[in-house]
Amino acid sequence: MDAEPPVPGGLGARLRRRPIPERTSEVLRDLVEEGESERITFAEILTELKHRAAGFTLLIFALPCCLPMPPGIPTVCGIAIVIIALNLIAARQRLWLPRAIANKSVSRADMKRMVDRVVPLLERLEKVCKPRLPVVTDTGGKILIGVVIFALGFVMILPIPFLGNMPPGFAASVIALGMTERDGLVVLIGTLASAIAIAVASVATTAAILGIIDYFSS
Repeated sequence: MDAEPPVPGGLGARLRRRPIPERTSEVLRDLVEEGESERITFAEILTELKHRAAGFTLLIFALPCCLPMPPGIPTVCGIAIVIIALNLIAARQRLWLPRAIANKSVSRADMKRMVDRVVPLLERLEKVCKPRLPVVTDTGGKILIGVVIFALGFVMILPIPFLGNMPPGFAASVIALGMTERDGLVVLIGTLASAIAIAVASVATTAAILGIIDYFSS
């Protein structure tokens, strides 16, 4: 689904009545502190915070995979990240998510706990973020970023043992922060982290498969 116009009087209206936050950490805090409902859907996130476009939406879905989450959440986030990647590869101007994912909701309290844990790290990263290397974050660069994100999202969908989906979740979060802050250097760092994350996931999966084979063959 495409993002729809914000409901009058909602978070979007309140955000428009004050200056748009400049940093990603400020937007995250507004998201969890301004709402009144107990749960928030991904559709609401897309609608209310669409000024942050693909980068912020990617960050919203990548952050849960950086921390231990209930079963099912990493899979949903991984599928959403794959779809976001396809949006980037297709150079869409507006993000689209299937209703089955867009209507999924998370507890605002759980999201606030997650934000409280990751915002201090984001604030430290934001001190070194600045707009640079625009060729990385323009339309052509986003297509290539989409390919990397597609691979990360696919890995997140898999039931990876041991470290699970945390390494690709972290790599996707770094790329998302770079996109949101328009910092091409951070995006490139995230791309390097992606290669490491995919390698770690491959080793963990291979070890698990060999362990299963050895168990049944002994």
